[in-house]
Amino acid sequence: MKVFEVKTGMKIPWKARYSLTLLILLSSVLLLCNGQDYGTPTEDGAGGGEPPPEMARCNGIFMSYSFGSREREYPHVKNVTAQSWAFKSSAMIVNAGKEELTGWQMFIGFRHKELIVSATGASPLDGDYPLDASNGTTFVGSPNTDLKTSILTAGDFTQISTNIEITGTLFGVAKGVTPMPRTLKLINDGWECPAAKRKGGSMNVCCKRNPKFKVKTGPKTKFAPRRHGDLNIVYDVLQSFGSNYLAQVTIDNENPLGRLDRWNLTWEWTRGEIINTMRGAYTYKRDPSECLYSRAGQYYKDLDFSQVMNCQKKPAISDLPPERKDDNVTGKLPFCCKNGTLLPPLMDPSKSRSMFQLQVFKLPPDLNRTALYPPQHWKIDGVLNPQYKCGPPVRVDPSQFPDSSGLPAVTYAIASWQVVCNITKPKAQASRCCVSFSAFYNSSAIPCNTCACGCNDIDTTTCNADRNPLLLPPDALLVPFDNRTLKAKAWAKQNHMPIPKKLPCPDNCGVSINWHVNTDYRDGWTARLTVFNWRDFAFEDWFVAVEMGKAGPGYENVYSFNGTRVPPNNRTVMFQGLRDMNYLVGQVNGTHPLRDPPVPGKQQSVISFKKKNIKGLNIPEGDGFPTKLFFNGEECALPKHFPKKSSGYRHGISVWMSLVLAMAAAFALMMD
Repeated sequence: MKVFEVKTGMKIPWKARYSLTLLILLSSVLLLCNGQDYGTPTEDGAGGGEPPPEMARCNGIFMSYSFGSREREYPHVKNVTAQSWAFKSSAMIVNAGKEELTGWQMFIGFRHKELIVSATGASPLDGDYPLDASNGTTFVGSPNTDLKTSILTAGDFTQISTNIEITGTLFGVAKGVTPMPRTLKLINDGWECPAAKRKGGSMNVCCKRNPKFKVKTGPKTKFAPRRHGDLNIVYDVLQSFGSNYLAQVTIDNENPLGRLDRWNLTWEWTRGEIINTMRGAYTYKRDPSECLYSRAGQYYKDLDFSQVMNCQKKPAISDLPPERKDDNVTGKLPFCCKNGTLLPPLMDPSKSRSMFQLQVFKLPPDLNRTALYPPQHWKIDGVLNPQYKCGPPVRVDPSQFPDSSGLPAVTYAIASWQVVCNITKPKAQASRCCVSFSAFYNSSAIPCNTCACGCNDIDTTTCNADRNPLLLPPDALLVPFDNRTLKAKAWAKQNHMPIPKKLPCPDNCGVSINWHVNTDYRDGWTARLTVFNWRDFAFEDWFVAVEMGKAGPGYENVYSFNGTRVPPNNRTVMFQGLRDMNYLVGQVNGTHPLRDPPVPGKQQSVISFKKKNIKGLNIPEGDGFPTKLFFNGEECALPKHFPKKSSGYRHGISVWMSLVLAMAAAFALMMD
């Protein structure tokens, strides 16, 4: 019989060799299975693989970013900087320390004009998708806002970490180059992060507690601290049952110049919820058939959907009119029923808050009292107001309310989330109001910019959307744009100005404001402010805020409006109508509609300023014109130029120049 001989000199029969080999293989498999370490991360965060060496050495918060892939998008262009690429990447945050991290915030310093289209496991703090992340963006947990420790969860990786799968578009990266962020860091207070380490298409960082950081004095919060923004929205769950809950939405305007008229609020349900009833507000659409064919219709088989408020995934919600304030079913709720008006607290604090309640029905698997999820992707807008950009809902400590019994007790919400919305600066040709300039020392008025409020609704083949507007006689500002053409051409011909074959397009703004420098003397100066409403509806409790720059501290008085300085720098003044005169009516027909042009609603007042203690103030050189102007909180488009001194101004030509011209004329006559 053949034998197998090893170096030790021991001889093993061939049949025994096969049995031994099989035993070794089986032992190896068993050893591998029993040697797995539970709770170590893999790419999908489910556990079962070896952790990165850097994470194993991290005693704090470990974060990583990995670039996945990219694909060239249409249109294909030759210019590398203009070519767009669809990309996919992933980020991970793990609590590898001994301290729970509440309200985590991860900043990824994108730098290739990234546009984030979607992200799973987190929400961007800077706005909604698609999100411009050219200068980086901050992600917060959604729904996992907190990261517990491995010690308290027995190494449950789903509770100590979050994976973020990112999809988006980037620009200007040549083939073969891996587009990586500039930085990766944790921005929660009290944490320090060194520069991230990069290797190929991955980067990571380990952030640790700063031992010298002093916790701010104040009440300790279990969840993320409440933040302040221009508009703060709180989503409170007041009552919770197995299949439904009662929520209350509170909207607070905290910007001294912010405002909303006829506000329209939208959000997105992410777990199939429906709105059964509402108090203090209503939805624009109420379609029972939409409910019947939804998941809710399949689950709630005995529910009368003809009485259900809304089953849309993205409902549109508005405030009730004042006459519903005392309605027993839909009204009788504090701060409701103001027709969607939110005034600045500087004007009227009692009108700077709105509130409504809704009963929300849930679907499986969320049929227990503690399965509570707020709606996502909040947006709010008004008729002619600032444009707001809202962040994601962030879990905060439960709101407090006075006890309904009247006793000196406090009632808490079951759960609360805060949504912070901030005013964004209007993009070019995207304003909703505009400004024209004129002055006593120049005979021409500078009208609103061409397409100041956009030219999407007009035929630009008949007009030039890129040309500066034609100068006008001041009285032409009183008539609609369609009636100015003859005046503009006549004025250009009279003043020897060129008339283009293709005239500039209109400004297309519903509200325009004229700022006219009225006088300029040694100790002070005056201006006249005129507000024109070209819409067919009125504005109640309107206001105009003017930021004057260097001349602002010299504000003295306004004669037909109420004027209030806006702190803290007092360079901005808010003007509003006098009591019982705060109504800016809409446009109406002329006396003879077939012959006369429409007449806009108009409010006007003279404003006086002092020059005392303001050095270097030069009114004709631009100091007499606003640097910013707001109507009902919306920043209006300013002209690109301001009126210059013309020959009609008494100091427009110097004495020496006059003498030179006179001598030249006399010499010419003598030569003849």
